[in-house]
Amino acid sequence: MRWSYQIARIFGIPIRVHLSLILFLGLIIMWGGGLRGLLLMVAIFGSVLLHELGHALVAKSKGLPIADISLYPFGGMARMTMPPKTSGDEIQVAAAGPMVSLVLALGFSAMALASQTPFLTTLAQVNLLLGLFNLVPALPMDGGRILRAFLARRWGYYRATTASARVARWIAAAMGFAGLFWSGWLIVIALFVFFMSMAEEGMARARHFMGDPGYQDTGQGRVFDPFRRFAESSGFRPSGSDWEVFEAGSSTTESAERKRPHIVIEWQDKRDP
Repeated sequence: MRWSYQIARIFGIPIRVHLSLILFLGLIIMWGGGLRGLLLMVAIFGSVLLHELGHALVAKSKGLPIADISLYPFGGMARMTMPPKTSGDEIQVAAAGPMVSLVLALGFSAMALASQTPFLTTLAQVNLLLGLFNLVPALPMDGGRILRAFLARRWGYYRATTASARVARWIAAAMGFAGLFWSGWLIVIALFVFFMSMAEEGMARARHFMGDPGYQDTGQGRVFDPFRRFAESSGFRPSGSDWEVFEAGSSTTESAERKRPHIVIEWQDKRDP
């Protein structure tokens, strides 16, 4: 990945740091954070790394290969080379990261109470915020993926993604409005959620067009056949979920028999009323 550098490999997963994060840590020192501020930021990004490792290790246990984990100034990302196969896999992979953060929050809280160390108190607060914020039901955050997986069991992957993306945009609008009064960071996050939810919906449309069911356990998708999807969109008339076929030499009223030998495909001119 451009401008990213591998710094380690954990459980066989490459850990990469984007150049912007290195520059950001340098700015922390220049702005007067000093060594203490730098150590705090390193500890926070270490917590983000553990959050992403939670996603990655559960994904690997489900047979989903992980390309790498990348760290940026705004957070981290565990990149899978293929999407989850079932809605159950999606829920478990998405929930793993926030659960790791909440467990870290409890651990740092206990240590902070025992040692009365402000440093540990801050880490506990950051991990609590990280865990709860990622559970907000807005794509592409973890809570949005969990919401989509649950909805897909009733509506299928495509409709569930559309509904989840709309919820995400309403949440983004609320964040942006709140950011006008509280913090500019909320506006930045709102823009990220808004545009990424649109991207998720666009990818779902493409998968739906190609006949990809999204999740294998929802039973709402069609057979994955790119040529057939292209032919249907170009004007071939399918009957139900199968091709409209006729036996050679027979009338069109006998098409329901759909016998395999000597198939003729009917062309429908879309200009006819």
